[in-house]
Amino acid sequence: MKNFFIQLFKLLLICYLLFWLLDEGFTYVFQKGNYTKIQWLDKVNNQKFDFAVHGNSRAYTSLDLKMIEQQTKKKGINISVDGSSITDQYLMLKLFILKNNKIKKLYLQIDPFSSNTEEIFDFAVPKFFPYLKEPVVFDHFKQFGYEWYAYRYIPFYRYAKYNTLWGIHEVINDGFNILPQDFDSYGDFFYPDVAYKGPAKLRDLTFDLKGKYKFLNDIISLCKANKIELILFTAPVADIKIDEQYKQNIAEFTLQMKRDKGVEYLNFGDIYQHDPTFFYNEIHINQKGAEDFTRRMMPVFAR
Repeated sequence: MKNFFIQLFKLLLICYLLFWLLDEGFTYVFQKGNYTKIQWLDKVNNQKFDFAVHGNSRAYTSLDLKMIEQQTKKKGINISVDGSSITDQYLMLKLFILKNNKIKKLYLQIDPFSSNTEEIFDFAVPKFFPYLKEPVVFDHFKQFGYEWYAYRYIPFYRYAKYNTLWGIHEVINDGFNILPQDFDSYGDFFYPDVAYKGPAKLRDLTFDLKGKYKFLNDIISLCKANKIELILFTAPVADIKIDEQYKQNIAEFTLQMKRDKGVEYLNFGDIYQHDPTFFYNEIHINQKGAEDFTRRMMPVFAR
């Protein structure tokens, strides 16, 4: 029996060392990689920007920073990450600032359906995995449950569980730069024009006026601490119900942000009404929409 436990211990030790080596190897390659938006942003450091655009995929795909730069002569970057929520948008901004990047103005795209959340979206869970051993990253995520301790301390567990994203195919891709990035040199991506027919039904898109907005408030505090002027905005939505309740809600939220936080909020959610011409789907505009929306927002960037 004693010999059995000795052999079992040796087997477990070998397995642990094997997974530790795999974890270290995968992490090294992923941190050197430049394919995903977070990998790319990790390489941006010691730079000065007149402005940055931030948020989820609706900020990632809605504004043409090249056009803005050409017309305003201001240097900008899009640090938005698709699939993110306000929780990891706060972390992304914090990491970007810790890289000694300077921003004069931050344009943060917020949505009524996600700006008050205190959870990590399932789609966004594995995005920061290659950097999870960094103290600032782990300290942020450990508040969302004990499994984050498993992701951090069990070798290779996070990569094995999310192998469709961080599997051997991504090791090969990051190691040999096989696939091109989806985004351009400014961090933008644009959806193609498609035969979108418009929303089948409309939905209420109003802010919780009594919400805590924990991570939005964290972003506001982070901007103030780093002397960044914060401007909140909502990009166009196709399936938005535009009624009196919606208008009153937007007006009250705008007032609350200005009065209580000293932050400007600009609502563009309803500018296209329900016209499918400018949309890729219900919540994303197409490239034509991005060009038009950029022109509409140009006076805001030119200030």
